Amino acid sequence: MSATDWTAHPRQGLGRLEFGMTAQQVQALAEVYGAALSQTVERIPDATLLETLAMFGDAMSAAEKAELMAVYAELAPAGDAVSEVRDSGLVLGYEADALSQISVPATMPLLLDEHDLFSVSAMDALMLLERLNDAPGRYASDEAAFDNLAISVTGFCEVSDGAVRALTAADEAFGQRTVTLRAVAYQPENEAGRFITHRLLS
Repeated sequence: MSATDWTAHPRQGLGRLEFGMTAQQVQALAEVYGAALSQTVERIPDATLLETLAMFGDAMSAAEKAELMAVYAELAPAGDAVSEVRDSGLVLGYEADALSQISVPATMPLLLDEHDLFSVSAMDALMLLERLNDAPGRYASDEAAFDNLAISVTGFCEVSDGAVRALTAADEAFGQRTVTLRAVAYQPENEAGRFITHRLLS
């Protein structure tokens, strides 16, 4: 396993995986990044959603159902968004058959600025991300987002009563850490209110 294959390049990709690659181009690297186990279309077909709403009968008015459909149409993933699970543990996201997202689990290495984010403490990883981001991260629940890098992480921290705490090996979620690399920062308008901005570096 070559370190260069597992080096994160913010907004560009991971090792030989480059954002914009087609699924076929990614598959050519299966020996390095694992074979595809499954693919899932992210968007629920409108017909399926309508059938589900029909099951509610009179519990929802026609206006409420129409409003729900309108909200889903605005906020749901694009119809060409596909999620792919690989036997290495990687989860890849495609939009219009172009690689746009790479999620790496803690069972794999992930090098950033020559540091393995899964081998250092959660606090050290978060401070490294903040330094490279050149700005504080945004935090919500067990998530942290570093928008200048277009990198987000889960399982490294928790937010409680407006305070951010780095997790340790004693925390159950610590073993489920993931790092997600994206071509562009993840900033959905409907989720902006969930996050708080927090600076770790003095």
